[in-house]
Amino acid sequence: MASDAGVMDERARRELASFLRSCRERAGLLEGVAAAGTPDGGPPRTRGLRPEEVSVLSGLSLTWYTWLEQGRSVAVSEPALRALAAALGLGPRDRAELFRLAGRGRVAERPVLPPATAVGADVRLLLDSLVPNPAFVVDRCFDVLAWNRAASALAGGLGPDRPPAELNVLWLVFNEPWTGGLLPDRDAEAARLVAELREVSPLEMDNPRFTELVASLQRTNGLFRDLWNGPDARPAPSAVRRFRHPDTGDLTLTHLRLAVEGTPGHSVVVHLAGPGSPEEGALRRLCDAPAGRGRR
Repeated sequence: MASDAGVMDERARRELASFLRSCRERAGLLEGVAAAGTPDGGPPRTRGLRPEEVSVLSGLSLTWYTWLEQGRSVAVSEPALRALAAALGLGPRDRAELFRLAGRGRVAERPVLPPATAVGADVRLLLDSLVPNPAFVVDRCFDVLAWNRAASALAGGLGPDRPPAELNVLWLVFNEPWTGGLLPDRDAEAARLVAELREVSPLEMDNPRFTELVASLQRTNGLFRDLWNGPDARPAPSAVRRFRHPDTGDLTLTHLRLAVEGTPGHSVVVHLAGPGSPEEGALRRLCDAPAGRGRR
């Protein structure tokens, strides 16, 4: 049986591991895997999934899933089970068996609610009032929902011409070459972002956008794939972010992330310059520069 934390005894772990291997080996090749591509680049298969493909489809860590199939002692949450059931294409009977073996009994289906994407007028007013300090709103998938002109002037890459799926902090950090110049500490920032994404993953297992984001980043960036599938690690939190802009040089700003009351999952991310500091003066000059200057 599973404990309240979702950790099973040895016999239960062996039974669940055997069941998962069986489901994976007889699973049909789903459309998401075809889009992701087989790991070795070989011809597509019509039956069976590899552990790597289950990870891509479910948005779960490959290490965690591999340990689960090995019968190792890992915590198993209801959102993770729902993600596995969807990735393996389980019907109602096998789905119920999966939950039973994990010690979760019969779990009622939860309606999938669309994530809140609207940003209220009061939050937009806050963003504008923070100029010249760059500020923007993100959800738990790190999709950028709104920003002020200081954020656009500093980072660029934000605007109606960018596809919505790419208006995302992780996408920009991992897939836009210019972020390597903007972020002197990009490797550390990338590791921190992946750790934060993994931390909120149990809350987002029912969100198709989360699964889509993880799959697309695994397809397009080897560093993300290595970090996501590697051992869990939480980089030391930092209240400081460094930027290197071609028009201002190096900037060291204080980083804050504030939850938006009444809109679960939304946060305001602010990068603050000290009053009267050289950084504040540099940010003001960036905001006052003619449109089109700087990095885009």
